[in-house]
Amino acid sequence: MTLPGKQSGVALIVVLMIFAMVFTLAVEIVRQQEGYMTRTENLLNRDRRYQYAMAAEKVAVQGLIDDLEGDQEEGTRVDDCQDERWAVRLPPSPYEDALLSATVQDLQGRFNLNWLVQARENRFIRDQRGRRALQRLLQSVLARPEQARTLSFEMTDWIDSNNLVDGVEGGEDAEYRQRRTPNLPVAHESELRALRSFGLEALPDDDGSFWSYFTALPVDTTLNLNTASTAVLDAVLGPYGANAATAVEELRSEGPITELGALFGVAPFNDLDSEQRQVLQQRVGVQSSYFQVMIDVQLQEQRSRLVTRIFRNPEANESEQRRASVISRQVVPVLGPLEPACNPHYNAPQQTAEDNNTLEPNRDTEN
Repeated sequence: MTLPGKQSGVALIVVLMIFAMVFTLAVEIVRQQEGYMTRTENLLNRDRRYQYAMAAEKVAVQGLIDDLEGDQEEGTRVDDCQDERWAVRLPPSPYEDALLSATVQDLQGRFNLNWLVQARENRFIRDQRGRRALQRLLQSVLARPEQARTLSFEMTDWIDSNNLVDGVEGGEDAEYRQRRTPNLPVAHESELRALRSFGLEALPDDDGSFWSYFTALPVDTTLNLNTASTAVLDAVLGPYGANAATAVEELRSEGPITELGALFGVAPFNDLDSEQRQVLQQRVGVQSSYFQVMIDVQLQEQRSRLVTRIFRNPEANESEQRRASVISRQVVPVLGPLEPACNPHYNAPQQTAEDNNTLEPNRDTEN
């Protein structure tokens, strides 16, 4: 039967619309399938990069253990930025189908924010020496040094156990609208960002190295004189004289400081009384137990960075796991080059342009 002209035209339009809908649906199905495949591939690549990073972490941990065992065999427990097995940089190196780079940093060469308090009978009491040391350090590294005093008071109130604002420029719960002060030692140096007066405008306009001056370790952890940067030495040793940090740098330039007795044999430390020496001995040392491993993994055009913090126990002797244990792991955005080995600010002048070259810029949107 032949349809009239108008009806045949309507039928043709209906057929074309159905065909267009089917074609659109097919295209959408294909597009979604490609999206699922791409996402699955990205997830698999991310997991492979993480596994490669874990393999590199294992090597770094073993290196720290070997270094400890070597020190124990030699009868000298000293860690410095020059002769240590762990204080090296792994340049971009092929590993199966990926490229790996890694460095190891000594966290005890940094300023421990938990020095702002002392642990007494399950309470954390503010330590004025620590607060003043933090103020001195912030004055030397902030783009706006005038904020140093305020931030030092706020950081102390953030950690100490009481809920009292002990300084005019401090801050407790009442000064924060959407958060509460933990009244506990900090778990990571990034908690500085939580302070009410902290802003990005106060940071120096650099590659993010500001955070490399700070760490968050147990309250009684000492500063390693062999790996500390000039700014941290100035902050911690400032009360002992204007030339105290310079004296330490000159002493370690002749070789690693192997015992604190060598420190007390040079000015201005040779004039300290017994109480001052005791206080200093509780704050500084020549050994390290806390380290950070930074690992970059590039697979195809995607890149990841794993930052692992490790505790190396010099007293353990039963198993590898107890000799060195992982404290934390973070997969962080790749916003700049890897930190130099040992301490970024200690050996930065010795870093060459080739040393600081890292992998290609991050193109991994999954991170």
